[in-house]
Amino acid sequence: MKARKFPAAVAALVLAAASLAFAQKDPRVLTFPDLEFKPQKPSVVPIKSGISLYFKEDRDAPAIRGMLIFKTGTLADPKGKEGLAALALTLLKSGGTKSLAPDALEEKLDALGSSISCSASDEFSSVGFWTLKKNFAATWAILADILFHPAFDPARFEMEKQMELENIRRRWDQPMAVGMYLYNDLVYGQGFPDARRTTSASINAISVEDVRKFYEKNVKDKEIVLALAGDFMAAEMKSQLSRTFKAWRAEPAPAIVLPKAALAAAPGVYFINKEDMTQAVICMGHLGINRLDPDNVEIAVMNFILGGGGFNSRIMREVRSNRGLAYSAYGMVQAGRDLGLFFNFTQTKSGSVGEAVGLIKSIIADMTRTPVTEVELTTAKKYEQNSYVHRFDSAMAVIQQYLYLKLEGLPDNYLETYIPRIKKVDAAKVLDMAKRTMHPESLVILVVGKRSEVLDQLKALNMGEVKELPLPKE
Repeated sequence: MKARKFPAAVAALVLAAASLAFAQKDPRVLTFPDLEFKPQKPSVVPIKSGISLYFKEDRDAPAIRGMLIFKTGTLADPKGKEGLAALALTLLKSGGTKSLAPDALEEKLDALGSSISCSASDEFSSVGFWTLKKNFAATWAILADILFHPAFDPARFEMEKQMELENIRRRWDQPMAVGMYLYNDLVYGQGFPDARRTTSASINAISVEDVRKFYEKNVKDKEIVLALAGDFMAAEMKSQLSRTFKAWRAEPAPAIVLPKAALAAAPGVYFINKEDMTQAVICMGHLGINRLDPDNVEIAVMNFILGGGGFNSRIMREVRSNRGLAYSAYGMVQAGRDLGLFFNFTQTKSGSVGEAVGLIKSIIADMTRTPVTEVELTTAKKYEQNSYVHRFDSAMAVIQQYLYLKLEGLPDNYLETYIPRIKKVDAAKVLDMAKRTMHPESLVILVVGKRSEVLDQLKALNMGEVKELPLPKE
């Protein structure tokens, strides 16, 4: 049978109709229905008093991922021995066990294709692992050996200390790190728990016996929050964990009495001379909010508009796109254990320091005086709503979102009410939050740069005396 031919005119009409059907629309006029998303929650079961298991079965891959969380961290470091918690958690694994030397332990994990990691943050410490399902039993046996019988190998202890001492030696090599470390000093004060940092003296003051005592006091037989995601049967897993922790006493972690945050430095301009810098680091702000603040969700909309929304934010748009003063610039009101930071950052060429400082201050001030535009508000709210789903993009992410809310004292309905709260934010709410959380006339401004190129610009800002501070040795 011969193929049927269509007249050229008919073919042209068909092509024209197809072009109209698939004509692209201006993306600025496209509309989409609001995202309807109900966050999942993990299952929670007690293993014994003081040990809870948060879990989510996931058959997508024959693997199991887990975390063991302890309610201790760097805030528990004794004064003068900053770095102890981090060293103790690192050595929990890297120091081997009483039956496995450090290298032998690593070789066993490598043979299994499994990984175990231990680390300390400020409030919590964790032991994490990943393994194929078929190797879970062997991997879990190694992890249990690490928890119950750590050896804290002296040679490995010395190696970890030397690595940290080298990190301290190189601390001021990175301009961004200089600004952030020293800005914390100004806002919180050097002795405040959230601002303390390691020094060569504090690391050298730590002995392997200190590490062992930290483990005995803060990890061994203390409460544990378990998080497991992957290809397992819940009943079998609970039985396995019950056997493992049968002799673990799971006592409450030692209480730590911490001071309340108060702005340590007087508002004003501070300068630190660093002669090897070809650019200058600028940090501006003051104290932020508590993580239980009534606006702890809504503040995300304001932060996006101010400086957290990339090229959609005022700070990035003005500092980088419109003025060409920096590659990166951002700012936001952060929530913290007590009070976080209101922190604005940029790094600019030495000759534009004064302009950048004045510009960021004016942006902050405008946020406290003038309602944001409808376009800014809509963009920020849509971003928060549409990006929220990505916080739950894996079984472990689902667990962690819920688990850390519990650990940090947030309400049980936080996840379910997040998007509804975002949807209710209007321009008046953003203005109210800005007035309450940002104080442009009380900014602590820190600039780190080359004196001969920067200092006169700071004085010309007429923001009061420019206080020059020494660059710490560490």
